[in-house]
Amino acid sequence: MTDMEKTASNPLSEKYTNPETSVTALPEYDEYLGLCEVITGDKMKKLARKIDVRVLPQLIILYLMSYVDRTNVGNAKLFGALEDMGMSGQQWNTALSVFFVTYSLGAVPANIALQKLGPRIWLPTMMLSVSIILICASLQSTFAGWTAFRVLLGAVEAGVFPGCSAVLTTWYSPHEVHTRMTIFYTGASAAGGFSGLLAYAIGQLDGTWGYRGWRWIYCLEGAFSAVLAIAAFFIIHDTPSKVLWLTAEEKRFLILRHKFSAGGESGIAEKEEFSWTAAHQVFKSFHVYACVLIEFTLCVVVYGVSFVLPTIIKNLGYSAANAQAMTVPPYLFACVVTVFSGWAADRYKQRMLSVLLPNLLAMIGFIIIIVSVRYKQLPGVTLFGVFFAIGGLYPISPAVTAWTALNLAGTMKRSVGIGAMIAFSQLGGIVGSNIYIASQSPRYPVGFGISISMLGVFGIVWPAMYFFILKRINAKRTKIPVEEVREKYTDAQLAEMGDDSPLFRYST
Repeated sequence: MTDMEKTASNPLSEKYTNPETSVTALPEYDEYLGLCEVITGDKMKKLARKIDVRVLPQLIILYLMSYVDRTNVGNAKLFGALEDMGMSGQQWNTALSVFFVTYSLGAVPANIALQKLGPRIWLPTMMLSVSIILICASLQSTFAGWTAFRVLLGAVEAGVFPGCSAVLTTWYSPHEVHTRMTIFYTGASAAGGFSGLLAYAIGQLDGTWGYRGWRWIYCLEGAFSAVLAIAAFFIIHDTPSKVLWLTAEEKRFLILRHKFSAGGESGIAEKEEFSWTAAHQVFKSFHVYACVLIEFTLCVVVYGVSFVLPTIIKNLGYSAANAQAMTVPPYLFACVVTVFSGWAADRYKQRMLSVLLPNLLAMIGFIIIIVSVRYKQLPGVTLFGVFFAIGGLYPISPAVTAWTALNLAGTMKRSVGIGAMIAFSQLGGIVGSNIYIASQSPRYPVGFGISISMLGVFGIVWPAMYFFILKRINAKRTKIPVEEVREKYTDAQLAEMGDDSPLFRYST
């Protein structure tokens, strides 16, 4: 009989000599409950502030710089990239599309590597790779060269967002993680505004030393990102057990909270060790695919509109440079909406509305744009629609990511599940890259029509349906007496089941 089997048959046996790899340990759960009584009130607030200051800012900056490229593709087009490389509109869209192929393929392997190597090594390595490729992309002069580097960029950028999201789940409780994910994700919406300002400033170098503005944008942003990536090797933190700025009591509390948080009040510790079985289970999970439908829709819509937003604003009568600057306010508005959405979701423990309501706001914004954009004398109305559209789109991804993370139990399964959800969803970028047809500017009836339809079906109707599915599963599990579950399964078996355990409750 193995040590694990002995413990399962005698749950009151002594603590494991290696608790990091155990799946059940009632003494540890008692220890965790004791720490929950000690670390509360001001102590808990102080601990949360420590993590917020030491973990969140680094991840935000890392993601912001990786995301800048995706929002700056549209800016590069305005500053001569298309003409410089002699590409047609269709070739440009093709180059945009191939990025999402490798981005999708790379997300799951990236999060598996994250579990093997740790955040402190893996995340800065990904960011440094992104920086080098951006600099190389600025030197391209042909469609083939530009496309090749877009392929490489997708592969290395794939690990940044899912990796950072997985790291957050190790530091925060289920009732804190959505708020922090939205604060972290403001890096994306801030990147939209930041890239617009940066492109406006760097674009003034257009023609300097014989280089077009878009080359300066990619070269200087790549160089700046490289400096940050090198610094990240020293400031990114792995797990609570490996840092020096926490007390022994705080470390122990965070380790045990992460271990037992998914099991709620059941006392079941989730599996934390590396496991290929847990990774395989992800691809059989209905909940991953349920969230993929929502996130795929978001990717279609948000990437499509980000590629054409500077062009839409320019068609309202603004110069190319001023069009860059005018894209900034909607992204700043999106930052505010994103943070508020995450706070409200954690405050009221409501996940479905944090997905449905922003989708509704975005759909209203797109309807306003498609109706008003033909009237150049009404730029204010169109910009109002842009505010609604961008403000509604950006809260969705952290909400869906948090929903996915909360409904997957087991460190490995959760990490790979986040990667898989993002991987499948990013294929929506291929659709988004091709639905806004240049000849249909500025109304883009096909692009806006597809966006509005998908937001309605998969952004509003489907989240409501998924909510009721989860409520029904939870209701069925609640009817099963805990004693009956305990008689039928050992703690080790329940831990192995993860979110399929009868004791697990899904977040709605």
